[in-house]
Amino acid sequence: MSTLLASSALALATPTCTRVACWLSTQGGLVSFPLITIAGLVDGINPCAIGMMVLLLGYLLVFGKQNKKDVSSRVLTIGLTYILTVFLTYLTVGLLFYSSIAQLDLHVFRSWFNPILGVLLLIAGAIQIKDFFKPEWPIHLRIPTASKTRLMPLVEKATLPATITLGFFVTLLETPCSLPIYVGTATILAQSGLPLALIVGYFLYYNFLFVLPLIVVLILVWRARKIIQLKEWEHHAEKWMKLAIGLVLLTMGVALVV
Repeated sequence: MSTLLASSALALATPTCTRVACWLSTQGGLVSFPLITIAGLVDGINPCAIGMMVLLLGYLLVFGKQNKKDVSSRVLTIGLTYILTVFLTYLTVGLLFYSSIAQLDLHVFRSWFNPILGVLLLIAGAIQIKDFFKPEWPIHLRIPTASKTRLMPLVEKATLPATITLGFFVTLLETPCSLPIYVGTATILAQSGLPLALIVGYFLYYNFLFVLPLIVVLILVWRARKIIQLKEWEHHAEKWMKLAIGLVLLTMGVALVV
């Protein structure tokens, strides 16, 4: 009996989540909503997926042999297919990772998992901020150049099967850019004690925010053909995207360590 009481006391004394995650569990979904909103929007502005989207749609506009109406229709179809593929692939990755983290019920696992993940997020954040101030320094979080070269044949085909394949591989290959924020968000949600239905709703909302910049890009290309302006904006805004991602990563890293 005494052993059982001691074990129960130890379980109560040992937190099953980080301070931030435990605090979220006491606040319900309202506090989590702005946090998920910020994380999803910042994750969505990563230059990897946006750059490939601009490249794909720009190729359709420049090399499309159809008339203006046909090109507009093709841009919309290909763009929506790409966005839907990215959405479903990233949603699947997030739910799989959430499921894995949720299985870590034993306190001993969380005692070392959270600090290690937090330190990794801090390192990723530092690299992104480094790219804002010193982009010429080595070590970057981006799609490997060799992978971009291999993806170009898919861009040039610009068929529905090729677009689906492109969206799938871009989502996986862009993980150096986007996954750290996603992993941090999934980990905090997995340890927050929120109902499963609310968790799934947050993942759907997060992934909508993740593809929202792609939707904006598609509208601008489809309606206004602003491909050159988008390329110029992408070039000038890239470092600010990395700064925003870096700051969110540092915040999440601290949240998982403390």
